[in-house]
Amino acid sequence: MKKRSTKATGDLGEEIAVTELRRKGMRILERNWRCQVGEIDIIGEDGDELVLVEVKTKIGESFGSPEEMISEKKLDRIRSVSWCYDTEVDRKRRIDIVAIVLKQNGAILRLEHYIGMG
Repeated sequence: MKKRSTKATGDLGEEIAVTELRRKGMRILERNWRCQVGEIDIIGEDGDELVLVEVKTKIGESFGSPEEMISEKKLDRIRSVSWCYDTEVDRKRRIDIVAIVLKQNGAILRLEHYIGMG
């Protein structure tokens, strides 16, 4: 079986994440939004909260889990991006992580949605 590229794996993971977040009632505002500070995979609204979602997708867990790929530095950058996107000081905001592990064929092995990680 042909090996999936890192970009293709990431793109598939983001599609899966968007589907899951919509299923949970989140309104998706942006995907792969960029500013001078950095990029965020998904920006959404959950009720009155602005939600910045980092998606990490891996094929198998042989070299660690997707959760292990999220550093404090990455969370700091996401916080900074949130202020580039929306400078409304009083708006509630949170950072969610969607961690996905896929089988080699692209089927979902594990999907975790961590709410309020930063």
